[in-house]
Amino acid sequence: MDSKIIDFLKQNYSQEAINTITLLPGGGSERKYYRFWDQNQSYILAQSNNVDENKTFLAYSKQLFQITPFIPQIFFVSDDFTLYTQTDLGDKTLLNYISTDLESAKKYFYPILDQLAEIQFKAKNTINFKESFSYPKLDKTLILRDLFQFKFYFLNTIGINFNQGKLIKDFDLFASQFDQLAPKGFVFRDFQSRNIMIKDNQPYFIDYQGGLYGPIFYDFVSLIWQAKANLPIEFKKELYNYYFEKVKKLDPNAITIDSRTSYEYCVVARLLQVLGAYGLRGLIERKPHFIESISYGLDNLKSIIDYPILQNYPELKHIIKVLMQPETLERVNQKING
Repeated sequence: MDSKIIDFLKQNYSQEAINTITLLPGGGSERKYYRFWDQNQSYILAQSNNVDENKTFLAYSKQLFQITPFIPQIFFVSDDFTLYTQTDLGDKTLLNYISTDLESAKKYFYPILDQLAEIQFKAKNTINFKESFSYPKLDKTLILRDLFQFKFYFLNTIGINFNQGKLIKDFDLFASQFDQLAPKGFVFRDFQSRNIMIKDNQPYFIDYQGGLYGPIFYDFVSLIWQAKANLPIEFKKELYNYYFEKVKKLDPNAITIDSRTSYEYCVVARLLQVLGAYGLRGLIERKPHFIESISYGLDNLKSIIDYPILQNYPELKHIIKVLMQPETLERVNQKING
C-alpha cells in the first residue's frame, strides 16, 4: 500500500481504515478508487495526480451539493489535492440494472431526468465555470475537437475512405451551428448510465468534473443514446417527451420550435464523440468495455441517418451511411483481432 495513502488515512481515520482498504476495479480514467471501513461506515478514497481535475471535482461537489443531495459528499482532502474521501455509493450503476432487467430499470429514468433538469437550470447560476477543468464551454472549439477525434481515432483507425476536404468543411459548419444551440445551462458532459449510481433505490450522480456551460440537451442525449444501454426507440421517445415537459415547467420559454433541431444536433455530436472515444479507448488502448460498445455505437447510427439536419453535411452523411454497413463491423473486428 502507498505510504502516502496510509499517512492520509492515519491523519483522518482509525487503524480500521488502513486494515480494510481495497482497490476497486478501474474505469476509463487513470484515477484509482479504494473502499475502506471506519466506525462501521464504508467510504471511498480517490487517488489521482491530476490536481487541476481534482480541484474542479471538489469545487463542483461543493457547489452542486447546494442544489442536490444526490452526489457524493466530500469528507477529507490531502494538502496536495491528490487524495480525497467521499461517500460510498455502492457498486451498482444504472447500467448494471439496465443490463440485468431493463423493465425494472425504467423507473429510475424519471427521477433522474427530474434531477438532471433541475441541476442544469440552477447550476448555471451557481457554478463558477472559471473553475472548470480545461475548458468552460461546450462550444464550437470542443465540438470540433470531438469531431476530429472521431476522424482520427475511429475513421482513420479502421481505414474508412472519405474526402478529407469536404469532411473538414462539414465539420466546421456543423460546429458553428452547434455553437448556436439553446437552451443552455450546466452540462455534465458525460451523463450516462455508468456515471449514475443506484443506492437504496435512489440515483446518485458521479464523475462530473468535466462539467461546463452548454446546450442542456447534450446530457439528456448522452443518457438515452448510450450505446451499451441500447434503449428501445419507443422508450427513448417517452423519455424525450417527459424531459421536454420537465424543462418547459422549469422555463416556459426553453422549449421552442427549434428545440427538435437542437436535440438532433446533440444526438449526432454525441454519437460521433463516443465513437471517437471507442476508437481511442477500445481499438487503440484495448479496454474491454469500450470494445464491447462499438457494435452498439454503430447500430445507433441507423436511427439518425434520416435526420433533416444531415442534409447540410453531405460528406458526413455519406460516412455515416458507410459506417452502418455490415462491412464496417467486419473492419472493426479485424482491427480488434489483428
